[in-house]
Amino acid sequence: MVKCEKESNNKGFSLVELIIIIAIMMILTVAISLSIMKYMEQARMSKDVYNASLIKNALACYDYPSDFQGRFVEYKDPETGESEVFERGWVYVDRDEIRCSDQSTALAMIKFGLVHVSPETERKLEENENDKNRWFPQPGDGDFVRRSGIDEYVFKNNLRVQSKRSWNTYQLDVYMDEDETLSMGASASNTERTHGHEKDAATAKYFYDQLGFTNARVTPIGEQYRP
Repeated sequence: MVKCEKESNNKGFSLVELIIIIAIMMILTVAISLSIMKYMEQARMSKDVYNASLIKNALACYDYPSDFQGRFVEYKDPETGESEVFERGWVYVDRDEIRCSDQSTALAMIKFGLVHVSPETERKLEENENDKNRWFPQPGDGDFVRRSGIDEYVFKNNLRVQSKRSWNTYQLDVYMDEDETLSMGASASNTERTHGHEKDAATAKYFYDQLGFTNARVTPIGEQYRP
């Protein structure tokens, strides 16, 4: 009996073919990774916008006293050289903490459940709300962690900035006009700031557009906290 043998044509991949396959796999991996990173950043940004909208509503709905203790901020535009003076309250948020400029903005955050302190601290803040000499609780009272160098109330909780690329800080501002009319402002920045107040107009506009503002003031944002 004659035994027939078939010659095998399976010689495997050539070096060129392997290089092409590896290159295609690398391109696909990069494309998928970029898509995932973009999706994750969009999710983080959406979380920030949601949290900022809660802060916006808390500041807009709070019943401010007639002698609301706003803070004066001086800012000189580095491009135009024009000086601006603002009297405002604010809630500043970065990747590490939340800072409230005064007792009223701190109480707005507390009353709407965005930061938490003991009932005794809340009561003391209410008693001293109209006093320019601010009262501060001891660090470690709920979310309150410290008094900043410019007498802000500093809190830490999950409202902190989540975005990695869109912005690294944002701020919601409250202005009380002479006729006691409340107006809002907003700002955001994606730059590293080492001192003073600066504007990042493009990031600020993108931020307040996301919040649905139509006539918010684009204000300079304060110094970043360095732990």
